[in-house]
Amino acid sequence: MSSYRFAVLWLKAFRESAEKVCALYADDFLFEDLILDQSITDKEDLHRVFAPYANKDLNNGIGINLFRIDEYIGDARSGIIRWTWEPAGSAAFLGVPTGGKTFSTSGQTFHIYDADGRIKRESTYWDAVSPLHTLGLPVSIHGGVAAPVPASAPVPASAPVPASAAV
Repeated sequence: MSSYRFAVLWLKAFRESAEKVCALYADDFLFEDLILDQSITDKEDLHRVFAPYANKDLNNGIGINLFRIDEYIGDARSGIIRWTWEPAGSAAFLGVPTGGKTFSTSGQTFHIYDADGRIKRESTYWDAVSPLHTLGLPVSIHGGVAAPVPASAPVPASAPVPASAAV
């Protein structure tokens, strides 16, 4: 069943319970969230990480985690799931207070499946910068820190000339 249907089952399991989503992983698995520098091979640790995603209380600050599958590419051996995530009602994101602002982000999860169709390896990449930008942090969605540059700041000789300034 490792297909788009499996991807739907996987993301729905997050909203149901940590037990449900952990059951989709092989006993011998590797989970990696490369943005958070997480590497997990123990189901108890995986359960702890996944538990907040099944939150159903909009008022406790954890948020209701809504996932949408944007695309699935794969077969019975492996697949890539492109997804969008919105934690409605989340009080904080990566330790930054949301101040009631809503935000979403997108990511990609790569799966390798075992012979029984369970997840043997998972590597996830996602955009942490866009939500932080939405929450008002001085980060650029184009990389680096977005801070105003004083008009009197010297321009390095090697700096490219913006197209709008070219003559």
